[in-house]
Amino acid sequence: MKTTLRTLALGTAFAALMAGSPALAQSLTVALQAEPSSIDPQFATTGQNQQIALNMFDTLVRFSDTGGFAPSLATEWSVAEDELTWTFSLRDDVTFHDGSPFTADDVIFSVERVAAIENSPAPFAQRVANIASITALDDYTIEVVTTDPAPTLLNDLGTIYIVSDEIGDGVGSDQFGFGDAAIGTGAYRFVSYTPGDRLVIARNDAYWGDVPDFEEIAIRFISSDASRVASLQAGEVDMIDAVPPNDLDRLRALDGVEVISAASARMVYMGFDQGGETTPMVTGTDANPFLDRRVREALALAIDRQAIVSRIQFDSGEPAGQFGPEGIFGHNPDLAPTEYNPERARELLAEAGYPEGFGLTVHGPNDRYINDGIVTQTVGQMWAQIGLDVGVETLPFNVYSPRATAREFSAFLFSFGITTGETSLGLRNVLATFDEARGWGSNNRFRYSNAEFDETLGAAFAEFDEAERERLLQEAARIAMEDFAITPLYWEGNNWAVRAGLVFTPSPDGRSLMTNLSSAD
Repeated sequence: MKTTLRTLALGTAFAALMAGSPALAQSLTVALQAEPSSIDPQFATTGQNQQIALNMFDTLVRFSDTGGFAPSLATEWSVAEDELTWTFSLRDDVTFHDGSPFTADDVIFSVERVAAIENSPAPFAQRVANIASITALDDYTIEVVTTDPAPTLLNDLGTIYIVSDEIGDGVGSDQFGFGDAAIGTGAYRFVSYTPGDRLVIARNDAYWGDVPDFEEIAIRFISSDASRVASLQAGEVDMIDAVPPNDLDRLRALDGVEVISAASARMVYMGFDQGGETTPMVTGTDANPFLDRRVREALALAIDRQAIVSRIQFDSGEPAGQFGPEGIFGHNPDLAPTEYNPERARELLAEAGYPEGFGLTVHGPNDRYINDGIVTQTVGQMWAQIGLDVGVETLPFNVYSPRATAREFSAFLFSFGITTGETSLGLRNVLATFDEARGWGSNNRFRYSNAEFDETLGAAFAEFDEAERERLLQEAARIAMEDFAITPLYWEGNNWAVRAGLVFTPSPDGRSLMTNLSSAD
């Protein structure tokens, strides 16, 4: 839901700015904080990749703003009585950006290609792992058969972007950056990409849906918060995302600038390596302390979440105690954020055999989430206050993410954003026991494993009755959170700023989509 935080003043300055309003131009320049790791829409499930992909590629179904699913490249779908066989009817009037027709063969190619992507830091493979077969009944009808009953199949397929089968087998993700493989059916088409600088996209005038207002958008990637804000103030860009909370009041006071805020379902958390008897970034002990639940609980108790939200995020966000905030399917109303209690944290460390603490290097990104480097430093300081000898290292996300995926860290900051309206994917991707063949735990970079959690979550994924499935998701969340599998910190707040003449409508997933930009005229 869009909330306008300032009513624009009218006057000479506003009129002057309107004279050069981007809404009257045919092109825009936008500055985003995070650059994708690839233009290939199937390379990684990470948020910065997906918000770029959504401009140029479509999925079979989309997630409705009001919950549930809405048609996209598929117009309707049904599941047979065996709860295994799904039938999808496809649009017959869609063309790819190169003019070739969209058919069932493109869907089959895209689903099969997902499982073959190599070196992904956050693979899509688990989204198609339960598909036993996918076949074309005719050019515009496909049949999907699952290995087991899969009530969440629409959630999974709603994240798989359809690429043209004309690109052929064996095309690497790097080729998408050159443009020859970046062929989608979306509202915008690929023009050019300069890594580290910008992506240029142009309006797809043959789009099957609502055609965008603007002919061309240059998306600049500016990780520095100060530089992004300065670019907006100087008129170099027409919109920025990830507005730093400490800059909100200053931007609200500017004539000809509108600030937009929306709630977020992105949960920022601390993960702890639980994959072996030793862990690389801990000193002062030969054991891995994070295998002891008491240690994990102690570190959770040592964090003052409200202080982080209030002082570092400037009240842009909310303390979290689970994946899904209120209003998300699977949210457990009985799970509150862990209360700040450093005294009890010290007691638990002593009970676990660490009365003098231990040495630990904490890692986090410094250009991916709002004030992420400061948050990482603050968490490290709070842990130092309960007796740990803490060092902190923050890195650019494009360096940090592969290292976290390679499990080089012992305690680290990451996030997961719910984009499907329910908690199932977050629980499966982040907390389920890592099982590459099954496609579970793809984002479980710390190798948490709990058989009771896995069993409960597995039952939820096989349950077609929505009330019972939600109960099972809530129970799975309780098991993991009471086991302190991870330490939830907060749900991020999302903030954007646009110049006069533009309208930006936030989507429920909090992504900065160019398709959500329109002219105020």
